[in-house]
Amino acid sequence: MGIIDSILQQTSGFRSRLLTIVTLGILGLALIASLTTAWVTSRSAAEQMIAQGLQVVETLANQSVLALLYESPENAARPLDAIMSFPDIIQAGIYRTDREPLSRKGRGLGALSPDINLPTETATLTSEDRTAWHFAAPVLTGRSADQETDEDHQFQLDTTNTELLGYAHVIMDKSTLRTMQINVFLNNIVIALSFALLLIIFVNFGIDRLTRPLFQLIRVMEENEKDGTRVYADLKGPKEFSHLTKVFNNMLSSIEERDRRLREHGEKLESEVAIRTRELVEARDVALTASRHKSEFLANISHELRTPLQAIIGYTDLVREDLEMEGLEENATELERVINNAQRLLAMINNILDMAKIESGHMDINLQPVYLTEALQETADTIKPILKYNNNRIIFDVPETDNEIVIDREKLMQIVLNLLSNATKFTQKGTIWLTAKQSPQDLEISVKDTGIGLTVEQQRVVFEEFRQVDGSTTRSFEGTGLGLAITRRFTELLGGSISVDSKLGQGACFTVRIPLPVDMANNRAQPALSA
Repeated sequence: MGIIDSILQQTSGFRSRLLTIVTLGILGLALIASLTTAWVTSRSAAEQMIAQGLQVVETLANQSVLALLYESPENAARPLDAIMSFPDIIQAGIYRTDREPLSRKGRGLGALSPDINLPTETATLTSEDRTAWHFAAPVLTGRSADQETDEDHQFQLDTTNTELLGYAHVIMDKSTLRTMQINVFLNNIVIALSFALLLIIFVNFGIDRLTRPLFQLIRVMEENEKDGTRVYADLKGPKEFSHLTKVFNNMLSSIEERDRRLREHGEKLESEVAIRTRELVEARDVALTASRHKSEFLANISHELRTPLQAIIGYTDLVREDLEMEGLEENATELERVINNAQRLLAMINNILDMAKIESGHMDINLQPVYLTEALQETADTIKPILKYNNNRIIFDVPETDNEIVIDREKLMQIVLNLLSNATKFTQKGTIWLTAKQSPQDLEISVKDTGIGLTVEQQRVVFEEFRQVDGSTTRSFEGTGLGLAITRRFTELLGGSISVDSKLGQGACFTVRIPLPVDMANNRAQPALSA
């Protein structure tokens, strides 16, 4: 099987493989048939030669009675000469009962081996080797007259009892049988191969006729694959191939119909995509225009609102001072509430204005040398009134240093102020920590509180515009929801990032990281940068 597999692997194509299998099968059958025929013929010839040898040794035994009775080698010479005239007989001998020879003729003379079991009744093949057969037959008295010659009959003793007188021994050569076996094998091989060759030619012709429609169909398939066209098959042949051709043509028709539908769908899809793309472009342009108009509107309206509001705060503050001088403390307190609400409204308007500037791209960055401790202390002082309102205290953990950093001072203070305001708003009777860490590469500021904290969901939306922790209409904390959004935008404008770490009911910690310019030690103001 390994040889056949190797041959099949070296042949390519259905027809070649089929022809190879059939050829190997025919040659194998021819070889097996020739070997079987040669073996049967050889076996039959061997049986015939053995039968001939038994007959020869039996004849010698019948003609050896008088020679053994009278112990006469002269009487043994004539039957031995007659036996040696038979073909393939290479040795003949007459032996006494003690296995000593009375007379022998031929090649390889020697006494009978004591290991040979000699027969006592009829001729027997006693042994054989690669070169010869050994036959032996008992020589008995009382032979019938038809087994003797006329000359021997006059000397035959008239007795009814048989007596063993000795043995006749004949050796027959196997060379004739071997030659015949070789000739039979060679003749059978030649005849079998001849018939196998004729059968292979016939089978090859039949396979070629049988597979011709299949290969024509394969060529049609190759043309369809190579040219990318639809070439239908028109083949005639056996019913199976006609059915296969019909199936192939139906498949081509289905593929052609599918391609047609795909082309139609593709064209339709391209048209729809073009329409949708045009609509999206128009919608994008409209959205950008609306966003620009919104930003411009917010900037304008915030500016228009802030100017009169600042005037209201100023005049109200003057009136409050006059009332305090006149001793009308109750009225002054009421005006103080008006001023606080007006300032809160002003902070909201400022936030909206800052967000509008950021979205419109008009927010500038003004880098300048800043003393970090001084800026943070000023911011903390600004938030103290709000701290007192909710009974909170602040812990200031900022390293005292005279080194300057190059940063936008207003935006840094606005970031810290928004974080402190947010912490103060959501913390009552608690503690707020303001921590700063500075390295040559960046600045890290953290604001931690002991307030209400944030859930995981709230942490994901806390930096979005107009989003608050409590968005319900009954919320306890007021505001526009822009403080942390503006803080994140300012932090990103400065090239930094902001993060929050919080658990509900356990406070929150907001951390801002801002990279510092490499030449921050120059202590020189940097030009303003447009965001």
